[in-house]
Amino acid sequence: MSGSELTRRALLRRSGVAVAAGVASAGCSTLSGSGGDTDVYTRWLPAPSARNVSHYWFDYYDLSALAAQRESLGGEPTVFERTWAPVGLDWDDATAVVAVDGVDVVTAEFDRDGAAADLREADYERAGEYKGYVRYRDADTGRVFAVTDGTLLVSSAERYAPASVAPSERLETVVDAVTGDIERYAEVDEDMRALVEELGTATIVSGTTRGGPDAATTGSGRFENLVARGTSSAVDGDTVEETWVYLYDRPEDVDLAALEAYVEANDDPADGADAPFATVEDISYAREGRTGIVTGTRDAEAYYA
Repeated sequence: MSGSELTRRALLRRSGVAVAAGVASAGCSTLSGSGGDTDVYTRWLPAPSARNVSHYWFDYYDLSALAAQRESLGGEPTVFERTWAPVGLDWDDATAVVAVDGVDVVTAEFDRDGAAADLREADYERAGEYKGYVRYRDADTGRVFAVTDGTLLVSSAERYAPASVAPSERLETVVDAVTGDIERYAEVDEDMRALVEELGTATIVSGTTRGGPDAATTGSGRFENLVARGTSSAVDGDTVEETWVYLYDRPEDVDLAALEAYVEANDDPADGADAPFATVEDISYAREGRTGIVTGTRDAEAYYA
């Protein structure tokens, strides 16, 4: 796969997430994680109850970092432009994308009127306004945009978010989160809070909390008494520093031997499945409180491969 054909699944596979994944705010609560200020993504994450779910995945992509490191990475993630099409915006003019359970939040240098004109030209119809965000809807697909200066949100009817929550309602909960009008994921869920504090910020960050304990299976990445999991990828010149975080219910539940067995079961692409650890070197394992941590490095030139 070339860089120009990069998909989000390929990006997440680099971090091992795909294997198991089946307007500055007012009153903002900032978390400072091990890798920086996590507010860049946590402020957009509403509490799951606002989405009518118990848990959901989030993904954060620092497009500014990807643009700055494009020569080292040997490719460009132009797939992101599909996220906000038909708005005329090049991927390297965007700052970041936060994926929130069926809603994509895009921050970039653009003005609301210009984006709205692109949407009208593509036959999107104006569908009201919410807290300064103008909504436009495609009557054929149900896809909805909410646009303000420097930020656009996209919600699609066919995405994996709960069918019981309409696209416009999903957009509104994300806006409510960033404006501080509803509680956020990391504020109400201590497991999510602990997870993002460990993940910090990086070029790509993903994570979720989980329900009850799973039966442990070596190759699946599902471990007994696991309550949250996430990953971060930090591009630094010719190297990508990878971190996988596994948060357990109690410190005594952390099983480094199980984590090592999981890595070994997923490091050979010849097995015919995703092998997220196939190109990872210098793998190490650590235990911190109720967290199991796997770290390693990749060659940046092979990151999009």
